[in-house]
Amino acid sequence: MNAKHFTFISQLVQNRVWAGVILLIASLLSYSANAAQVVATVSSNQVGINEIFELKVSIDDSVSNNALDLSPLKKDFTVGTPSTSSFSSFVNGSVTRRTEWRVALAAKSTGKLTIPAFRIGATRSDPIVITVSNQPGQTSPATDLAIEVTGRMDKDTLYVGESQIYQVQIKIGEQIEQASLASPQGDGIDVVQVGKDHQADTVLNGRQYTIINRKYRITATKPGNITLQGAKLTGTAFKSGRGRSVGLRIPVNIQAEPKSLAVKGKPDTYQGLWLPTADLQLSQQWQNDSAELKVGEPVTRVLTLKMKGTPQSQLPDLSLSYPDSVRVYSEKPVYSQESDYSVMTLKQVIIPRQSGAISLPALKVNWWNTEKGQQQQSLADGKTLQVKPDSTANASNPQTPSTSSQDSVQSSQNLSRQSLNSLSGDTPKQQGVAPFWPWLTLIVTVLWIITLVLWLRARKFTVKEPKVSSAASHSDQFAKAELISAVQSNQPMLIQTCYQRWDKTHLTATYQQDLETEIARMMRACYGKSPTNWDNRQLLALLKQETTAQHKAGQSEALAPLVPDLPPVRSKG
Repeated sequence: MNAKHFTFISQLVQNRVWAGVILLIASLLSYSANAAQVVATVSSNQVGINEIFELKVSIDDSVSNNALDLSPLKKDFTVGTPSTSSFSSFVNGSVTRRTEWRVALAAKSTGKLTIPAFRIGATRSDPIVITVSNQPGQTSPATDLAIEVTGRMDKDTLYVGESQIYQVQIKIGEQIEQASLASPQGDGIDVVQVGKDHQADTVLNGRQYTIINRKYRITATKPGNITLQGAKLTGTAFKSGRGRSVGLRIPVNIQAEPKSLAVKGKPDTYQGLWLPTADLQLSQQWQNDSAELKVGEPVTRVLTLKMKGTPQSQLPDLSLSYPDSVRVYSEKPVYSQESDYSVMTLKQVIIPRQSGAISLPALKVNWWNTEKGQQQQSLADGKTLQVKPDSTANASNPQTPSTSSQDSVQSSQNLSRQSLNSLSGDTPKQQGVAPFWPWLTLIVTVLWIITLVLWLRARKFTVKEPKVSSAASHSDQFAKAELISAVQSNQPMLIQTCYQRWDKTHLTATYQQDLETEIARMMRACYGKSPTNWDNRQLLALLKQETTAQHKAGQSEALAPLVPDLPPVRSKG
């Protein structure tokens, strides 16, 4: 091969290399341009004001959903919520990807409006000019939504601490998604929803609506002029035009009109706990307050307080100071709602501890009448209880020695005097009297002295309660049986009454103190500020312990000799 042939081949190879490079670069540029092309289209470029039309933006590539910035549209258009979709396909060994956005638009003004170009990556779409007229078209829906939000409150002047009901009504005649209602707001007020929503369907001017009613309690917390921002409904409404296959979503952001409030402070002349309300009612009921009331029998007092337009958290505590002559057990207050009134019911169990006239205090509640603008006072009268002593409690008191014993001692004393007189010669001698009578008199006197000494010693060293009559013993056993039955049936008031009637004078101080402690624990558990379940097993065990001890004591007493055996005395004569 000569030099000429070699030069020709070299030039040919070089030309082919450069051609390949050029073709490769061209193909890459062509692919990049085709893959990144952004296209923007509209469903109509001639629309009416507030008329909805659709904007579609697409790119032949797979990109993020946030790659499209729609914020430049908000100046001239109402922008709906965009929907995004991505597509991928494989045809003839080639992969095609596509990302698409659809969004509802509505022009805010008439004239020529421009949809600006959208840039995604290195490419951008072409701008679109829209002609907007005064009248909407026939085939596209308008942005005027059949949705209405209104708020209403009866008063625009409040006192600090006073509450009022704010009523919100929502009328919805559209398909709405992800609807949410924000509560009214304002500086210096507390807002709490009251109850549940009330929903109903109705027809207004030939169109079906859903009516939703909701209530809020507005409570003023500081004086001054306050602007109450109305409740706000947010969500997405779904609308579609005739013949349109794709629905358009329109953002919903509708707020009720604001309301101005004038809040007054607490007057300087007011005295007592500050209770502002349009109406306050205080009442009471007495149970088992008859004239035959005895010590230990319970009296029930039920106090009811009603306040209009006041939340339960602001109801006052009813506090009363009772005398020491009674025991008081207060149950936990019960709260309820009656229309616009908050109701608190307090039940107190009062047990007299002593007889006589006992004065129970009245209850006075000061409050501020917001309707009349003046201080008022509600009163629940007190009561005087005429308490009689409990006769069964004193049925068995310590007694002096029995009459028969006294008669025996008196007889022995008389006999002793006669014997002494006989020995001293004061008694005249009688005919036929045996000479052993002086010795017999002496023996009787000695025996009487020994008996008297033993009786005194037995009384001094033997700890025994004096015996009572059989009737009193029977009454005590009956009261004890009633008490045990009441404990077994878990009736605290009946237990307290039976315990007061039961004679406890024969009990030791320690055992009686244990019983008192358990009775007090029972009353605290059942009628204290925080009632709990009471277990009656401890009290039953104490009562059975007393019964067992009493039974054993009775056996010992029956077996023990009353008087020690004495040696036989033989008479001399």
